[in-house]
Amino acid sequence: MVVRVGVIGCGWFGSAHARVYRQIGEAELVAVMDKDPVAARRLGELYHINYYTSIEEMFRKEELDAVSVVVTPQKLFETSMKVIEHGASLLVEKPVVVSRDELSKFVNAVKRSDVIFMPGFIELFNLAVVKAKELMDRGEIGEILALWSRRVGRTPKKKLGWKIGVSLDLAVHEVYVYNRLMGGRPNHIASFTAKVLNEGGEGEDLAIFIMEYGRVVGSIETNWLTPVGIRELLISGETGTLIVNYVNQAVEVNKGDVSVIPKYRKKETLLSELEYFVTHVKMGERPDIGIEMTKEVLGTLFDGLESSIPLGK
Repeated sequence: MVVRVGVIGCGWFGSAHARVYRQIGEAELVAVMDKDPVAARRLGELYHINYYTSIEEMFRKEELDAVSVVVTPQKLFETSMKVIEHGASLLVEKPVVVSRDELSKFVNAVKRSDVIFMPGFIELFNLAVVKAKELMDRGEIGEILALWSRRVGRTPKKKLGWKIGVSLDLAVHEVYVYNRLMGGRPNHIASFTAKVLNEGGEGEDLAIFIMEYGRVVGSIETNWLTPVGIRELLISGETGTLIVNYVNQAVEVNKGDVSVIPKYRKKETLLSELEYFVTHVKMGERPDIGIEMTKEVLGTLFDGLESSIPLGK
């Protein structure tokens, strides 16, 4: 069985989904959709496939097994619910939803349906994260004491019309990585937030999260203020540290004066993610990276935001 897939949202990352699906032997990219006719036509003509400006028309004319939903965050819930109504499996890009109310309705809709759902938690497929988890599990740095990460850059998504803050844009990645590394959600989470940039829009530009996983403390720093993009995670243990470079897919193991970077064959993270999705659609099995994980991760993030202390007050 070849999984017939479509992509909803023809921006830069939707275009990446389309490109990668064409590299997967068990998938066939058959259609793309975007409300912007220029964007839809550009991507459709690039790959010589049908393109649409309406979800309803696309599903009426195409036999789709699955789609990627890659639209602006405030449109993710509405778009995804339409896909579920049409009975297609779906991978929904982060943050999947933007509120607790949307989360509750979306979880219920997925559970009532027969569709295969997967969140776009792409860093779980980053080989640096995979290797760091393997090293932790075999005790390479002893008992884990603390996690610390920075995910920052000067690219406010408000300029693109995104109606969310930096937490749902960037911090969500670190929350799902932390939960995966620690085997579940934190016992407690709190945050400090600030709206610094005078650019209108909604949401915070800076957020700091503090999380407690038993004896392990995690801290996450995110902002849209830093001139250069930084994506790094430090895992401290009793006998050493692991430094994860998300961009280079590298893990550095530090023990005393000795530093080692294990070598392994790297692979495009999006390809690994979409292969995982297509495989589960083909098998008709709901993945572990699915609705329960989405509920846990976003529940954690919303808990942190609801306990937020605005900086400067």
